[in-house]
Amino acid sequence: MDQRQLISFVTLAEELHFVRAAARLGVTQPALSQQIAKLESMLSVTLFERTKRRVALTDAGQVFLGDALVILRQFEQAAAGARRAAKGQIGRLTIGFVEASPFNVLPRLVSRLSRELPEVSLVLQEMVTDEQVEALRSGRIDVGLLRPIFNERSFGKLPLFRESYVVALPAAHPLAQAEEIALSALRTERFIVTPARKRRYVEGRFRAAFKRAGFEPQVAQEVLQLHTMIGLVGGGLGVALVPQSVSRLDLEGVIYRPLRSEDSPVAELVAAWSRERETPVLRRFLAIAQATALAGAGERG
Repeated sequence: MDQRQLISFVTLAEELHFVRAAARLGVTQPALSQQIAKLESMLSVTLFERTKRRVALTDAGQVFLGDALVILRQFEQAAAGARRAAKGQIGRLTIGFVEASPFNVLPRLVSRLSRELPEVSLVLQEMVTDEQVEALRSGRIDVGLLRPIFNERSFGKLPLFRESYVVALPAAHPLAQAEEIALSALRTERFIVTPARKRRYVEGRFRAAFKRAGFEPQVAQEVLQLHTMIGLVGGGLGVALVPQSVSRLDLEGVIYRPLRSEDSPVAELVAAWSRERETPVLRRFLAIAQATALAGAGERG
């Protein structure tokens, strides 16, 4: 049994007239009669009562009509779903992201994805950059929002966000009133940092600046989460260097001040994916991510 036979049956059931049904289908009457005869032979039932004056559905034909309509609708739904999947409009996407991305591009990106691809299921997993690189290699995630500290020729890379670093200070700190801070002014401060596996990027960004300032930062405490870091700054335990977007964490007792321009490197966020595992959904994601990044850059001037 194929779709053409079902369509022929349903059309005849609606018209109850071989000539009119054949005209709707664009076939000859003998060809339609042959299709119906094959279908009845396949099912081993009589679907239509035929006389010289009329064509009518049998009881078996009435039952089969309901099921045939359901099957044809399901076929159309399956075909439409396949077409949406081929266009990247339906499916599942697993996204890795570094901890800082919820403060900048991630909320806008997820909001736009939800609007434009409502039938794509998003799975978000927070990971440091090194973990994302491994997850991309193994296929555990489809795309990563991470720092550009990898060298994988098989990866595609799309710039998403750039920003300066700022200093998070206790509100009562003597430097809290300064318009900008030179890194050398932090020589005697104790720094709150993330563990080594998480701070590899920021250390690399600041290495040259600390060398010019002539000191290495003293670590007061290592913590896993940025909000914990900022909370400890508010408690007076030390200072912290964070991307500017993190200053949206408006915690009591914390002041954010910009670094002097020559002392402030740029923090970059990129989308990365394995070119060997590109899918229609991933390509739609990348188009939306690029548009979101361009819109955000325009808003920031």
